[in-house]
Amino acid sequence: MARHVARKCGLDATEQRRIYRAGLLHDIGKLGVSNLILDKDGPLTGEERETMEQHPRFTLDILERVSAFRGFARIAALHHEKLDGSGYPFGYTAADLDIPERILVVCDIYDALASDRPYRKGMVEPVITSILERDRGTRLDPVALDALHAVRADRAAQERNHVNHSPIGCV
Repeated sequence: MARHVARKCGLDATEQRRIYRAGLLHDIGKLGVSNLILDKDGPLTGEERETMEQHPRFTLDILERVSAFRGFARIAALHHEKLDGSGYPFGYTAADLDIPERILVVCDIYDALASDRPYRKGMVEPVITSILERDRGTRLDPVALDALHAVRADRAAQERNHVNHSPIGCV
């Protein structure tokens, strides 16, 4: 998703590849978080949340140690930062976040909302849109959001087109 959003934002092929790789490895830092926390079926305690909120820092540490990953380590590690500084673990603001980081933030939130979790089912598209739009311009980048919505619309159109042109019985 992040690679497609990057393309919609006009990023070149090199940047698209960097953000794609960052998207694949952005949660590698969860290796440093106990499965008791990761798989918990219910709300996290304050201490558990603090531990969980360190996983982007672990992602940065891990990716920076591998020369082939250094070029996208920062993008991957900033996937929970917000324009208003309310993100974690670094508390960066809009001034600290380039478009690749902003793209990965909106894509990560979209994925988190759309995916099933141990404590809830994935949300439906209109609810996801409402949640994302609530934070437009304050916590989430409007350009990245517009590109995400365009990619989602393209995918929905492709799915409708595929269904409408499938032979009978082969939907």
